[in-house]
Amino acid sequence: MLGVAVGLHAQYSARREVAFPAGFDWDQGRFGFGIAEVGGRFETDLDPRALVDPAIWTAPAFHVDTGGSDANTGLGAQDGDFSDAKRTIYAAFVAGNATGAPYRVLVKAGQYKESEFTRNGNDEPDQPVALIAWGGRVQYRTGPFDVNWNDAGGTYSASASAVKRVFRTDVLTPEGLYSELDQVPDVAACAAAPGRWALDGSTVHVNVDGAPGPADIALMRGFHGARFMQHVDDFYIEGFDLEGGITGTLHFDKLSTRNIVGVDCTFRYSAPYNLGAPLDAVRVRRVDGLCAFFRCDASFAAKDGWSFHDDGAEGMHVLLQDCSGWRNGALGATSVNAFTVHDAVRAIGLNGRFGLSRNGSELHSIQDAQWWLAGTQVVARDVDGSSVAYQCSNASQMWLERCVADAAGGTDNFAIEANGGTVSIRVFEPVSGSIEVYSGGSVTPF
Repeated sequence: MLGVAVGLHAQYSARREVAFPAGFDWDQGRFGFGIAEVGGRFETDLDPRALVDPAIWTAPAFHVDTGGSDANTGLGAQDGDFSDAKRTIYAAFVAGNATGAPYRVLVKAGQYKESEFTRNGNDEPDQPVALIAWGGRVQYRTGPFDVNWNDAGGTYSASASAVKRVFRTDVLTPEGLYSELDQVPDVAACAAAPGRWALDGSTVHVNVDGAPGPADIALMRGFHGARFMQHVDDFYIEGFDLEGGITGTLHFDKLSTRNIVGVDCTFRYSAPYNLGAPLDAVRVRRVDGLCAFFRCDASFAAKDGWSFHDDGAEGMHVLLQDCSGWRNGALGATSVNAFTVHDAVRAIGLNGRFGLSRNGSELHSIQDAQWWLAGTQVVARDVDGSSVAYQCSNASQMWLERCVADAAGGTDNFAIEANGGTVSIRVFEPVSGSIEVYSGGSVTPF
């Protein structure tokens, strides 16, 4: 497990500038920056806020507070003045869009639910925008935060429609995530054993071997969350914990030339409307620009944790620094990855921590993608099949520098699977699992 992998690398206190690998086709002209290894960690010299339109940072700020009103202007005498705040995030989008120019949305720490982010996908920004948590974390969930549970004799029940996934917030996994209850077909099956839930019309039943408290159960309902299907401008988000979302927890789809930046955020528990088509935690498509995330987590998605496709619109560059993704894949999803890049995406991952996905490989490079990973540690434990830490398919290329693989528990256990792809390694540590090469693939030092 990760506990045995952490700390395997020799620690270095001196700063060492790190060169990009030869042959790695990162566009340094558009997205140039330096990377150094310091104390065994890899870090860029980037200021995340400098990666988006600078006009955002001097633009008007629209304030949002759970105690506000959407009839208010959202404006304040200075940043952090919530005396005339909006109530919902989408109302701030509407007000900001009306300016016809970049703007900021300052969201006061608290809990926001259901349609309060994008009005179920109907209101989104149409200008360069930054969403900033103010005074603490902002928690958004596509369901309620407090539920009144009634004793139903063997289960506890509550009125709630369109429930898609159910989690216990009072019992956490070793990674600090909510633990998921298993959905069963009917109330009788729910009552038969703890750890289950069932729907009976618009009533949800849970069995947690006792009475749940009002905040002990997270119901992910069929709402669009942070879904941006039309936005085409620079986007920045900081300090948010996003939960649920039927097309993904954070979802960008519009063909665009822009940068997307996330800092200190979590994107978790995506809950698809159609259980036969599970989707990702972070899902970004068709962006010609830099998608950069710092200290973010994408976990417990119905499908992939982090998923990046350019869909033929070349130019997507991805940077994940100090990011993670755990326990992705649910509801029968297949080809699940904690982090995947497709098409001709160029990607860098620094100090990542990923693992425990189901029905797929943890990190997967596909088609013509190129991917440099440094200081990354992966734990593969796919009890449903093969446990694969790093997979490089088709004509894609992958560089692994000071990376760790711990692949075990499956029918086959691969630290690296090069099925057609080209993998280059430098100080690679396979804690467990073999290196598998076929279909013209290769694994060689660099």
